[in-house]
Amino acid sequence: MAAVPSMISRCSPLAARCSPLAGILGKTRGMKIASAKTVNDGKQVDIEFTDKTCYRFHTSWMKDSAPSNAGSDFYRKSARTVFETESYVASEVKASECGTKLQVAFKNGAVDPVREEYVGTWLHAFAPHVGRPMHDEAAAAKEVTGLKGTGSLLDDLYSNRKGWRKDLDLPTYDHDELMASEAKQLEFLEHMVCPGAARILGMPPPDSLETMDVGQPLERLVSNIVGRMNQHPVRATRYGVMHTRPRAELAGADYDHTNPLSMHTDHSVYNGTPGYLQFLYQAQGSVRSKVCDGLAIAEFFKEKYPEEYKLLSEVQITHSSRNNIYSKSGSYRADAEGRTSDDGATFELVHTHPVIQLNDKGQLEKVVQSETKRGVCALPFDTYTKFMDAYKKWTNTVEDERFIKHFDWPESACLVTNNWRVLHGRASVPPGMARTMCFGYVQRTIYENRYRYLKQNEKSQKDPTMDDRWLTRLPNQVLLSLVR
Repeated sequence: MAAVPSMISRCSPLAARCSPLAGILGKTRGMKIASAKTVNDGKQVDIEFTDKTCYRFHTSWMKDSAPSNAGSDFYRKSARTVFETESYVASEVKASECGTKLQVAFKNGAVDPVREEYVGTWLHAFAPHVGRPMHDEAAAAKEVTGLKGTGSLLDDLYSNRKGWRKDLDLPTYDHDELMASEAKQLEFLEHMVCPGAARILGMPPPDSLETMDVGQPLERLVSNIVGRMNQHPVRATRYGVMHTRPRAELAGADYDHTNPLSMHTDHSVYNGTPGYLQFLYQAQGSVRSKVCDGLAIAEFFKEKYPEEYKLLSEVQITHSSRNNIYSKSGSYRADAEGRTSDDGATFELVHTHPVIQLNDKGQLEKVVQSETKRGVCALPFDTYTKFMDAYKKWTNTVEDERFIKHFDWPESACLVTNNWRVLHGRASVPPGMARTMCFGYVQRTIYENRYRYLKQNEKSQKDPTMDDRWLTRLPNQVLLSLVR
């Protein structure tokens, strides 16, 4: 079928006055409605857009997708409407003269028509996914396959990441400005994709260095700009605390700042690596620290050592440990008075995975590296020697000064890293300096959905016709075309 003849070639003088938003929408080519008509006895609606594309929509899809079906809580008002949508046909469709909206009258037998109004940009975004293309006979002959997976509004950024080395210009933010500005929060969240590391300066001091107080500035920051941090399985607080000796010795080697650690990612022993963003708050003391880019090193291996890269991305190793740091009350056993050998909330952890984990497009998804937590690995006999040689080369390379960014980390500053990409090492603490550092993690879904919310707000501010009725409840792949 050829494109539906246009009823409106351009906005009339009256249409130009229908809303000051017409100018905003007009800047985006192809987002207006040129014409619309009912077909197949109202069971479908053909809509032509001003970019010369035309799509056929199911009337029942349009009725089922109307924002009026959802209440103020963004849930559907009734679980029964799904059984009613097929009984509606479109008795009338009418585009606004300026082409920004479409009115549809839905008729259900003898019942008076139910009228809904749709925003043109919203219909245009959904059209390639739910409509049959009528402007292209070859495309029309193909079945619309639908979406695959949840996707992310950050997919474009993920696909276009660039590796960095020692000369990284580490993004830096002011605490108060970041807390107050959603625009700055969006920028910060994008920096967590690339380069995957940033500093936040000017954090407020804690009320005290005691466990229940010391991490409160961190918790307030993270809750405000991203969302709640992960709750540890047994720890009483959402954040952990590290002190310099002697308390660190009682807590374990992992908490002892004098114990050297190779460059690593955290949560290596947790299945799936739930710690996506890592927040490290310097509550006391000033140090110098270091990070390196797992993406850059993986790309280096892929180019220079393709056989080793293949082994590191396919052979599965095991990280595993037994956690006995906390008491059953959730406090640190090192701080518990009168602790005994059996008062620990002991639990096991195991995670088997490749060091370099790729997604279904062959792109880096995650680096999981922590030599001190590497368990007993069930490596195939014929692969063992080659893999261990590759793993040693990898472990040496993450310590290579060409890849390591050194930086100052002053008191009241927070280092944030993408824990699926960026490796970090033990900070250098000046002799005799007392240091207290708090840490916490945010899951990837919390992070990506916060970004989704902020992008919706940004879009609504730029184009008030696209309020939350039109931006919530959408697949990420459709929403991305509206907010990018």
